[in-house]
Amino acid sequence: MEIVGEYVDRLITVEIRPRNFPQRGIIRPLYDKAREKCGGRPVTLLAAEKLMTNVKKDDNVIIITGVGCAPFFLHGETDGPLGAASLARAVSLGLGAKPIFVVGDLDIEPVRITAKASGINIEEYDIVKQARHTGAIVSFPRGDNEAKQAAKEILDTYNPKAILSVETLGPNRKGVIHGAMGLPFASPKLHYLFDEAKKRGILTIGCIDCGNEIGSGTVVEEVRRVTRYGDVCQCPCKGGIACVTEADVTVPAACSNWGGYGIAAMLAILVKNPDVLQDPDTERRMLEANILAGSIDGISMRPIMVVDAMSDKTNQGLITMLHMLVENGLKEEKYMRET
Repeated sequence: MEIVGEYVDRLITVEIRPRNFPQRGIIRPLYDKAREKCGGRPVTLLAAEKLMTNVKKDDNVIIITGVGCAPFFLHGETDGPLGAASLARAVSLGLGAKPIFVVGDLDIEPVRITAKASGINIEEYDIVKQARHTGAIVSFPRGDNEAKQAAKEILDTYNPKAILSVETLGPNRKGVIHGAMGLPFASPKLHYLFDEAKKRGILTIGCIDCGNEIGSGTVVEEVRRVTRYGDVCQCPCKGGIACVTEADVTVPAACSNWGGYGIAAMLAILVKNPDVLQDPDTERRMLEANILAGSIDGISMRPIMVVDAMSDKTNQGLITMLHMLVENGLKEEKYMRET
């Protein structure tokens, strides 16, 4: 498992960003620091192991994602919903758990459609409790006081055994949420779910890429050191984009989706079921569905088959290689020995 985890981690941290993108060359240092904080073990393996330990059949798992806000991302971006859907599929097929998406109002439709494309039904919670491979979506309010109250009520209602985040923006040291370019974003304050989970001892896992996402607090000093705008942003707060919200396991990746894919791959090998990770055709269907539901590529700002400047074929190629790692990791071959 350690060998597979090592190379899954390496695959998802191969950085393929455009040469003029400000947040370039930061993934490896963020990964190294996150791994150090986790005792030096592969972070995708550790995340998958913790899920297996904490989550049992029919348990609820909350999954958060989305940057939906005006005027930049009126229906979110392609990085986030796909990784969230992949994790929903993984905990459902791999652990028999119930995925509960919690997102802002602008992200509901893209997340719903992407989850269905991944092979997970989305229904009302009363149905989720009785059906297999089915999840629900809960809308999260935008107001600060409302968000704090909603976080408590959601955890009371669903009693999750884990909360997973993929590309969910979180606050800096001054409480301001930023995009990667150092500008303030009016994204939902989903970090209150992580704050409340920490008080209750609920497992938290965050998939990050630029350091402004929930989970980055685990490596916040490194974000401030290596990320442009990490320490000083372009808005009046001057508090930087570095998110201070921590996670029990932080998974830095070339794009946050890939962090989710890496965890799904490791869960697939731990439960000995490669189908836990979506196949390349499903990956393409998820991306196409997400775009048709309104999401855009976060770098080009266009509704094209791209995630953070990486094409659909690149993402399918990653899934192909992850599957090969999983399948060969489970395969036993007989080799001829020379006498």
